[in-house]
Amino acid sequence: MTENDSSLVQYLNAGETSISNILLHHYHDLGMSTAQLVVYLEFKSYIDRGVIDPDIRQIAHHLQTDENQVFNLLHQMMSNQLVVQQMRKLPDGKEDAFWDFTPLINKLSAFNEQKSAEQVQKSEGNQRKETFNKIEAEVGRPLSPMEMQIVNDWIDHDHYQASIIDLALKQAVMNNALSLQYIDRILRNWSRQGLKSAHDIREHERQYEERKSQNSYSHQEPRKIQGPKIPIFNLNSQGKKKK
Repeated sequence: MTENDSSLVQYLNAGETSISNILLHHYHDLGMSTAQLVVYLEFKSYIDRGVIDPDIRQIAHHLQTDENQVFNLLHQMMSNQLVVQQMRKLPDGKEDAFWDFTPLINKLSAFNEQKSAEQVQKSEGNQRKETFNKIEAEVGRPLSPMEMQIVNDWIDHDHYQASIIDLALKQAVMNNALSLQYIDRILRNWSRQGLKSAHDIREHERQYEERKSQNSYSHQEPRKIQGPKIPIFNLNSQGKKKK
């Protein structure tokens, strides 16, 4: 084995430590300093290999600092509820303390859920604004406070999707009956029929047009089929053979 091969084997055997991108990009938002993040990653490199209580001296050596600095960073993280110290029983019956980073994982999960909820709220806010803009563009004027309340009720109380409101608006425009009351009747009619999405409505319309076409075809009078004219001969009129 060459020296390069040996180095590669050592590199692979050393393993790798993964880190969540959420933590990497938002650790400051969780109340962590860069130094605390590096300490956590050092601990994680051991925990991932099954060593839940690594030697603090070894971690300090890796970070080129002293043990007191590592302990200070750990206690700062305890104050920020990012880590707790737990007790465990060893095989010989003795108890041993170890650092548990579950609070950090829980905080990271809660932060991710909060960010997801904020993105949903932002998306819903954009859709609401777009719905208002489309309606106002069609009616050619700003909506009155009462009309705005009707649209808000469609979204908040009736839970109509923006795509469904858009379809109802288009149908009102096509029928030259552009009013919120007419749009409301369309929406309620779809709701009574159990149509909950734009796909449901389009499929319902497709089936309706299909049935309409079939009914129209079945009511047409059957056309008489005329074949070629066949001459009719009177056999009795044929001349008899002369004797």
